[in-house]
Amino acid sequence: MEHDAAPARRPYDASRRRAAAEQRRQRVAEVAARLFAEHGWNGTTLALVAGEAEVSVEWVTKGFGGKAGLFMAAFASAGLGRRGGLLNAFHELRLEDDPDPDARLDRFVEFACGIVEPMGPLVGVLLSGAEQDPTLRDLVRTAHLSHAAVCEELVRLVAVGEPAPDAVDEVYLLTRAEVYQTLAQHRGWTIERYAAWLRRSLRAAVDHGTTY
Repeated sequence: MEHDAAPARRPYDASRRRAAAEQRRQRVAEVAARLFAEHGWNGTTLALVAGEAEVSVEWVTKGFGGKAGLFMAAFASAGLGRRGGLLNAFHELRLEDDPDPDARLDRFVEFACGIVEPMGPLVGVLLSGAEQDPTLRDLVRTAHLSHAAVCEELVRLVAVGEPAPDAVDEVYLLTRAEVYQTLAQHRGWTIERYAAWLRRSLRAAVDHGTTY
C-alpha cells in the first residue's frame, strides 16, 4: 500500500523572526522612555520596565545589556535613534540647498522642536545616570560635541552678514532641551509658543541682537 507523501516543511523564515524581535525591542524601548521620564533614573528598574512591557527581566537584560543600555535605547527611541544621531539628522535637512537664510531658520526651528519635545523629559535622567554610569557619561560627551557642531553649522547657514561674536554659544544655550523643558513645565509654554520664541531668539543671537 502506498503511503501519502509527508507534507512539505515550510522554510524557516528568519527575516520574519528578526522583524518580530526588533518590534518587541522597539516597544520595550518606548515603554522604558516613558517610565524613565516619569520615575527618573533611580526610580526606573529593569523589573518595572519588564512588567509594563510584558516581557521577562531576563529578556530585558539580555536584549539591552543592563540599565544603561536600556536607557540608551529609550533615549534613541524618543528622538534621533533611527536617524543616526543629531549631527546626521541635521545634515539630512540639507539647509544649504535653500538660498534663503530665513527659510533655513524656519526649517531648523521645526527640526529643533521635533527633538526637544520628546527628548526634553529624558535629559535630566541622562545627567543623573551619567553620574553613576561611565557609558552614559560617554553619551553625554558625545551629545555635547554633536550639539556644538550643529550650532556652528547653523550660525554659518542662517547668518545675514557677519555673525555676532558669541553667536555659536548663544545658539547652543537656546537650543538645549532643558530650556524647553523649563519653559514647558514651569511656565506652561506650548510647543508653538516655544517655536516662535526660539526663532526670534536665534535670529537675534546670530545677527548682533537684531530682532525681526
